[in-house]
Amino acid sequence: MRIADTLRRCEPLRRRAASLLLWSCFAVGGLVFSLIVFPALLLLPVSVRRRRRYAMAMVHRCFASLVAACRAMGVMRFDIENADTLRHLGRVIVIANHPSYLDVAVLLALMPRACCIVTSRHWRNPFFAGIVRAAGYLRNDGGPSLVSASEATLADNVPLIVFPEGTRSPSRGRLGKFSRGFAHISLAHDCPIVPVLIDCDPPAYTKQHRWYSVPVVKPTLRIRVLDAALSPGVALPPGDSLGAPAFRPGFCREPGARSETNVAQMPLAARRLTTLAEHFFIDQISQHGFSRT
Repeated sequence: MRIADTLRRCEPLRRRAASLLLWSCFAVGGLVFSLIVFPALLLLPVSVRRRRRYAMAMVHRCFASLVAACRAMGVMRFDIENADTLRHLGRVIVIANHPSYLDVAVLLALMPRACCIVTSRHWRNPFFAGIVRAAGYLRNDGGPSLVSASEATLADNVPLIVFPEGTRSPSRGRLGKFSRGFAHISLAHDCPIVPVLIDCDPPAYTKQHRWYSVPVVKPTLRIRVLDAALSPGVALPPGDSLGAPAFRPGFCREPGARSETNVAQMPLAARRLTTLAEHFFIDQISQHGFSRT
């Protein structure tokens, strides 16, 4: 009995040691890939498009290995619903809330190829700069340049991952204010939107926690790819007067539906679409019980 109690008390220490090991391997691996592996891709006699696809595939396998190691070493549990939807996405924008460090890693682990919008500081970070450049990720500079840069990615049938909050959520069950970048991209390129709801219980690797902080109870990262069964009633009528796109339940536009938004209507339509998305996520967080502390 005493041995069992001792092991139970030592469990958080064991998970902290495992977490430190995994993050160290992640940092070293990122540095090696940025300085050696991805620059070596430039030597391949293939097109830029194919080179980026190779880089995306490498990122996918690396993050899939990280998630598998987290699970095997008991650092974290993963509860993923509708994962197959993410594996077979094409020309769509995936928007998600952002409670933890691991959100983007898990999404990329589930998606064989995907492009991300990343903050400009990652382009200067020696651990990530080579990765984001080789994989063709987009820098979050905002404005028309981001909308224009996303066109080639979506035209190549590659899904685009966006965290509208721009940084990690302020706390569990709360959202930061959504920026409008994803809405402008969706409207400009007539691109469907797929919402993904993420929760970490108990909170770990959040805005309030250091990267090495480990909760006493093993955390569970929950991922919900929302569809018609999970998000009924989210719709706007086709031909909305503000030029907002038509949606079916699940927050995806009807196949073949075209937005008639003109340049003058675009800012207002993007504002309305962003507000709709933010309220949708707030509602889904409440419905799934992710707002409980």
